Amino acid sequence: MIEGTGSRQTLIVRRMRCLNNVCRKIHHELPDILVPYKIHAAEILEKIIEKDTQEVPLEESTIQRIRNWFYHRADALVGGLIGVYTVLNKGSGVDLSTLPRSILSRIHFFVDKSSGWLKRLVRILVNNNHWIHTQFV
Repeated sequence: MIEGTGSRQTLIVRRMRCLNNVCRKIHHELPDILVPYKIHAAEILEKIIEKDTQEVPLEESTIQRIRNWFYHRADALVGGLIGVYTVLNKGSGVDLSTLPRSILSRIHFFVDKSSGWLKRLVRILVNNNHWIHTQFV
């Protein structure tokens, strides 16, 4: 993992085989500080997505690649949040006309804008959907 200071840290990630006869896949238990399929800490990714890159120790090309990665998946992530919200509220959907226009504001609408929003987004989708791996690759 690459931390906010730019230093690298090696993490031990627990791997578990699903005993469900339909699944039988190996799942990785990631700590909250990571986003699936990314080596940078979630804290760095948040800053880059919010364009607060003054203290981010990365090259501009890496910063742009991370932003592109996020914004190419943002619509699907918001769709996942709407789906989770609808299921948790017993079919009572979201009036899409009341959602903010900006895709990042839409995400903040569901997970809050305070620090750690990306971690909350990932946890909500991971805990409520099995399609998450296709959205973060």
